[in-house]
Parts: sequence; C-alpha cells; structure tokens
Amino acid sequence: MQTREEVMAALQEAASAIAAGADSQLIPKEGIRMGYAIQGATAQNDVCSKDSRITENPSVIRFGADPVVARVILTIIRHEGCLRSAASVRCTPEILRSITDDLALDACAYGTSPPGSATMDWGVESCCREGVPDIIYGQKMAGNDVILWIIAETPADVARNIIMLSGCISYTSL
Repeated sequence: MQTREEVMAALQEAASAIAAGADSQLIPKEGIRMGYAIQGATAQNDVCSKDSRITENPSVIRFGADPVVARVILTIIRHEGCLRSAASVRCTPEILRSITDDLALDACAYGTSPPGSATMDWGVESCCREGVPDIIYGQKMAGNDVILWIIAETPADVARNIIMLSGCISYTSL
C-alpha cells in the first residue's frame, strides 16, 4: 500500500510529464486539473491534487486541495476501486474524433442532469453504472470548455493517455 508521500510524488511526476508533453489544444482555459487518491479513499482529504492547475507554476500538491477532482475520483472509486486517478482536459469534436478513430479508449458522454442534481456528479455517476470508461465527458457549461475526464489506475497512466492523445491530435492537425 502506498503512503501519502508516495501518492504525492506519483502525482507530481505525472503532472510534470503532462506539463512537458500535452498539446496546448488539450489545455482548458482554466488549466488541467488532476488528482490521485490513496487506496480506500472515501473523503476529499483522501484525494491528492494540485492547489493550482498543471499549467501554472509554482503549484503545491496536497490532499484535499481540489473538491471537484475529489468528487470525480471518489465517484469513480465507488464503482471501481482500482481507478484512483483522473485529469481534466479540453474537449472539441476533433479531440473526440482522435479518441474514437486513433485510440482504444472507451468514452462515455452524459446528458442533462435531473432537477436538483449537480450536473457533474450526476454525469460521472451515470457514466459508471455499466463499468467505468477511460474517458467521461460532459456538456459545455456557461463560459467554460467542455471537459474530458481521463481516468486510470495511476497518474502515470493518466499522463500516458494525455500524451498519447496529444500525439494523435498533433498528427491529425498537420
């Protein structure tokens, strides 16, 4: 079982890889959010994330830093406990086409949430009922980009998928 320090180190290493290798088309205007939970996580303080987005420096990694990332990861963990890391990247039709045409990643979109439900919480939950996909994406919120949540067991796996996706969109835009 990993210590909290090992979780923090793994997240920092993956964030550095993403900062160095992600195509700028994938970076939402708010920056990339990313987190990694300890094994058996049940609360926001069990999820390590960056105080600021990956594109900003300096940033501090700490437990409980980003409630949005924590909610996404904790929802996923309820369905599949080994999937403890996620990151948000920008979504466009071209990026979605790269996922479906070039990568063997399973993507799931969520629709409008029922009245009284938080859109993102309901959306992530609705996409995980039949198994957790590699990518979850939602609807455009006022003034924000549509977001893809890249999901994997470790931050290194998330970073690898983001960098792979970066290569596909860079290649197809030539």
